[in-house]
Amino acid sequence: MTENNIIALTPFRVDLTRALARRGERLLAAPDLADEVGALEPLEAYYIVREIGLDKALPILLELSQEQLQACVDLDCWNRYDFAADSLDQWLTAFAQAGPETLAASFFSLDYVVQLLFLAQTVTVYDPDTDQIPEEDEEEDSKRAMTPDGFYLLELKGEMVLKVHPFTLLDAMYQYDPTATHQLLSEVRVDLQTQIEEEALRFRNGRMQDIGFATPEEAAVLFSKPAKNQPLPRPQKPIESGTTRVPSVYAAPFIEAGLFQQAMALIADHDFLAGLEQEVVWVINSAIISYGEKTQDISQITEIAERVRDTVSLGLESLLAQQDANCLLDDALAAAKAADLLQIWPISDLFRHGFGATMPLRQAALQAMADVRFREWYELADTEQSDESVDRQERAMVAALLGRHPLRGGIDPGHPDKVKAFASLADIDVARIRLQRLVGRICRPR
Repeated sequence: MTENNIIALTPFRVDLTRALARRGERLLAAPDLADEVGALEPLEAYYIVREIGLDKALPILLELSQEQLQACVDLDCWNRYDFAADSLDQWLTAFAQAGPETLAASFFSLDYVVQLLFLAQTVTVYDPDTDQIPEEDEEEDSKRAMTPDGFYLLELKGEMVLKVHPFTLLDAMYQYDPTATHQLLSEVRVDLQTQIEEEALRFRNGRMQDIGFATPEEAAVLFSKPAKNQPLPRPQKPIESGTTRVPSVYAAPFIEAGLFQQAMALIADHDFLAGLEQEVVWVINSAIISYGEKTQDISQITEIAERVRDTVSLGLESLLAQQDANCLLDDALAAAKAADLLQIWPISDLFRHGFGATMPLRQAALQAMADVRFREWYELADTEQSDESVDRQERAMVAALLGRHPLRGGIDPGHPDKVKAFASLADIDVARIRLQRLVGRICRPR
């Protein structure tokens, strides 16, 4: 039996293949779409919709559960700690294609505090009988309207341009459930927007942890020194978490061969493999938060998954090298030893070991920058830099090494700013020699 056949039959490979089979276009063509969507975990559902595009995903959106839709909003409609009403508007615009009733039903299915927050950011609510209402600027188009029940006067806030006009949304809501809509507006009128946003953020953070996203403080641990002492072996059972499968966006990079993938291919215990896959999802989610990236950018998220894959592979190799400096990666024994390490070290710790292996490169780059000649070369104005592609590549290499997570830069002549994670100790050796030669060329005695 060939090595390729062995890989094709492994449980990990099967899980990845199943994940990729759930990609959006294939899902849209499924004859039992409702059942297929219902079986998706919230994180999977979000990435599938984002990959297809909101403008094409209506059949899937109509089948989303309340939990799935709320996860989509939690992932897509916050910029760190700030709620983005215009981002929620994109989702409402998609639902509006199916008519006012669907638009209202989708809005009412969201967390109650999110409903309050969206309305608080888009309209001011006045009670004409008791509130002091400022005079309207006669030179501007009217931004006011009475509610259908005649209780409240609404005024649009700010200059935010939304595809679904807030008054259109509220009309649909009044048609769908006038009592609930009236209650929402009564609370928006008296509650402070800052208090609503603080409460909404607190609830959102809890839900994000439920789908496998750590807090920013917890996620930052990825970029800290790894533990030196070997932890105790973990119990071979899945982590208690709502996230058990690898979303297709995360799965695609793991199809390629590498030390980590080879080690995962040797894990035959399905429960233990499920736990490892949960850890992979958690580490990728934590990396997304630590890098400050937005989950809307599928291509960027895929790149982060690749960085996690390569950094964990580097961590495994680093630990193997500590055990046996002469260990050869192309030896089948190396994959077996790496699989043994998976039994002991959490994926997050393996990432940290890979990250730790790159830090001497960063220190070398910082040391080079301490030389005035090197710093002057690096900070040379764009107009004064050499037109040679090699020079641009070298600067890109140094820039990538100086980041919090040192990366491989300047490796593509056509795209010098493109970066990848270090995936092996050989990658690190190449970068170290390259940096030494560059320093020697720029800082040589004159």
